[in-house]
Amino acid sequence: MSTAGALDRTRPPLSEELRPLELPLFHRFRLDNGLKLLVAENPKLPEVSLRLILEAGAAAEQPELGGVAELTGRLLSEGAAGRSALEMAAWLDRLGAAFGASVGYDVANLSMHFLSDVSDGALDYLRAVVREPAFEEEEVARVRQERLDEIERHLDEPAVLADLRLIRAIYGDHPYGRPAGGEPETVASLGAAGVAGFHAERYVPDGAVLIACGALDARAFSDAVALRFDDWTGAGARSELPSPSSASAGGLILVDREHSAQAEIRVGRIGMEYAAPDFFPATLANAILGGLFNSRINMNLREDKGWTYGARSSFRFRRGAGPFVVSAAVESAAAAGAFREILAEIQSLVKRPPDDGELRLAKNALTLSLPRQFETPSLVTRKVATQQIYELPEDYWETYADRVEAVTPEEIVDAANSRIPSESMTLLAVASSAEVRPMLEEVGDVSVENAESG
Repeated sequence: MSTAGALDRTRPPLSEELRPLELPLFHRFRLDNGLKLLVAENPKLPEVSLRLILEAGAAAEQPELGGVAELTGRLLSEGAAGRSALEMAAWLDRLGAAFGASVGYDVANLSMHFLSDVSDGALDYLRAVVREPAFEEEEVARVRQERLDEIERHLDEPAVLADLRLIRAIYGDHPYGRPAGGEPETVASLGAAGVAGFHAERYVPDGAVLIACGALDARAFSDAVALRFDDWTGAGARSELPSPSSASAGGLILVDREHSAQAEIRVGRIGMEYAAPDFFPATLANAILGGLFNSRINMNLREDKGWTYGARSSFRFRRGAGPFVVSAAVESAAAAGAFREILAEIQSLVKRPPDDGELRLAKNALTLSLPRQFETPSLVTRKVATQQIYELPEDYWETYADRVEAVTPEEIVDAANSRIPSESMTLLAVASSAEVRPMLEEVGDVSVENAESG
């Protein structure tokens, strides 16, 4: 058999060269009611992607209405402008368009994707769901029950339970300490009046941004939007988040889940906001520590110890300081050892700065794939939405790779030292108390919670 052109597995492949990032030009408009429009002409394919960003995230909820932001987003297309839920679905099918609503802590994000020749119909649909949702009691009750069933299923998953208990432990009563989708008790209490009230308060043009990219004429598209949204009224200031203060830094929590075959573990603390000045050093610190497959934590727990199929860490960036979390599912017998190894790896990032190989791998992971993240109109609008939500500089994506490349090992150590000090971490395990508690008590004082309560 010929070996001509065969892959030489004795040497690592050469690194790619960084391709220049080419972003379409965005034309900027603003309606008299405050709605901002960012429109990019991209005629390569006859498609359009748009995103409407609204100041309607879960952080704006009153605690007793937890989950109302999520429920509102799900109900927008379940009847609007005199059409029933089935008629709305049929309308979308006739357009051949896709509509979605996602709600996080900071904003609600409504997205549409459609062929350019149905742009007017797609904007009519968007106007209907944004401005005239019905919120009929029958539909609210149906979607609310679907949501409650979903929450119940999720709470039976150890990984979800671990995430929820960790954020409650580190944030306490702060909005980030509550699940963005609400608790079963608060969701169950939501009715049409509460949903309609949240919509009236938060689905307003003040602070809203509409981003569109695709085969369209920017001026004509702006005029088409104005025709449907110029008389949209309402003002609502962005919710000001309180500064979080850690509720139980350094504690060790065991969520007792009887008969668990393994331990779902978390190590975390309050992290940082998206717009933090040390975003790039901290992002690289995380990539080296646990953000990549070849990161230190994963290579330790998976490759060296064989305790898990995978362990990773991440900063969950938001407008306020989101959490830093290390997560893994390990053998129950290895839970205590896993906690020790994770803390040791966090400490070692300060004591043992990344070498040239680690640093190059991390930088490549953040930069080489960047051009591919802008290859379609949908990807472009997603990235520009991020820029708008977090008020990042206008040239943020164009200068992203250069800013990554400029980070030094010393800056990474400084970021790790200030953002993820090991001594302030909260440790949490979802596992069988009978099986793991004696081992965990060798790590620190254990606070036991019931998996079924709270």
